[in-house]
Amino acid sequence: MKTILLMLAALPLLAAGASDPGRLSGRVYDVQGTKHVVNAIVTVTTPKGFVASVTTDKDGQFSFNQLPEGSYDFRVTAKGFAIYERQVSVAPEIGLRTLDIRLRVPADRQTISVLELRKSDSGVSGF
Repeated sequence: MKTILLMLAALPLLAAGASDPGRLSGRVYDVQGTKHVVNAIVTVTTPKGFVASVTTDKDGQFSFNQLPEGSYDFRVTAKGFAIYERQVSVAPEIGLRTLDIRLRVPADRQTISVLELRKSDSGVSGF
């Protein structure tokens, strides 16, 4: 009888844990990991149509504190960087999920710096 009462008493605690939202946070950096990317748009979506977006702060940080449990398409977009995409899962039992994202510069936006060769540096005459 005591066992049944203990089990019944635990049901509200189990139910509360099941309804807790998942949490996801992190930082967005440049490809070298040296600069924070400010105002990047971080979006999570599900196939059933759930969509949530946040913008990174001055430290490149983002946070989702009220995500329903499940798998998400995770996407980061920022001016001057290639789009970053991956799958991510959140659940109350996982706790706070933290991601550090490094954004790349798209190939069509990369630049190459060429230093002018001086006559004495090249060893070739005619420059």
